[in-house]
Amino acid sequence: MKIDRKSFEKDVVALVSSIPVGRVMTYGQIAALVGFPRAAQMVGWVMHWSDQKKVPYQRVVNRFGGLAVGYTNGGIDGHKNDLLNEGIVVGEDGTIDLERYMWWPKNVDL
Repeated sequence: MKIDRKSFEKDVVALVSSIPVGRVMTYGQIAALVGFPRAAQMVGWVMHWSDQKKVPYQRVVNRFGGLAVGYTNGGIDGHKNDLLNEGIVVGEDGTIDLERYMWWPKNVDL
């Protein structure tokens, strides 16, 4: 199935914008919820090119709870600091506890 880029970006941004403070989602989780479960990397690119003032992309982590090397606001250290500022504990290994912080929207209406 071909992805309509504009529609995909709009849906990803809408979903990420709905993540509550102090909670996270994974790239793959977001991709699946917008209808493209194999497009986790594309979610990463949408986040990379988004404006953090408008899209809280610090709330997106990898499937292991790992932080983004390519985080545009200071790499892994910047990602860690932004999550800490929201009350999310980041382990010494650079991961967060997904069982504790993962958010699942009750319904996805994009």
